[in-house]
Formats: sequence, C-alpha cells, structure tokens
Amino acid sequence: MDLVLQRCSIHRDREAVVRCPGCSGYFCRECVTEHEGKFLCSSCLRRKSGLDRQPTRARGRIAGAIGVIVGVTMAWFLFYLAGRLLILIPPNLHDIHYLKGIG
Repeated sequence: MDLVLQRCSIHRDREAVVRCPGCSGYFCRECVTEHEGKFLCSSCLRRKSGLDRQPTRARGRIAGAIGVIVGVTMAWFLFYLAGRLLILIPPNLHDIHYLKGIG
C-alpha cells in the first residue's frame, strides 16, 4: 500500500512518514528514531538495544524460592530467640510471695 495513504500506528490522526523495517508498522515523525541509518519505532529500538530483556522464569522462580527460604529461616531464628528469652524468666516470677520477698 502507498505510504501517502497510511496513518501512524500510534497516532491515528497523523499521517505516516516512515515504515519501520523491524515491525513493518507505519509511524509519524514523533514515533520513530534514527538508529544506524534506519528509522525504527520505539519498541524495535528497545528490542535492538537489548533493553527489552526480561528475567527468565527460571531466575524468577529461583529468586522466589531463595526469598521464601530466607524468610522462613529468619522467622524461625526470631521465634527461637524469643523462646530462649522466655526460658530465662524464672518460673516463680508471678508468685506473690516471690514478689514480696516473703518466704
């Protein structure tokens, strides 16, 4: 189809001036950037520059598993310390005679 009749893929009210060689979409002047002698749209430019890389699922799952393990370990350690502190409290602390010094 002729470029003159095309509209921008993002801004439908503007006429297209460039066809992106990466995705074959039509874009206006504001939606393209020159890169290595070619006019590319923002998504193709991001893909070409490597900024569009997402962490792999395996990394995400490993990081999540490590986070769960660290969290459970920290919670266990805090409860362990609380238990050790409770053990240090004398058993007759609440005895009324112990508090008054009688007997």
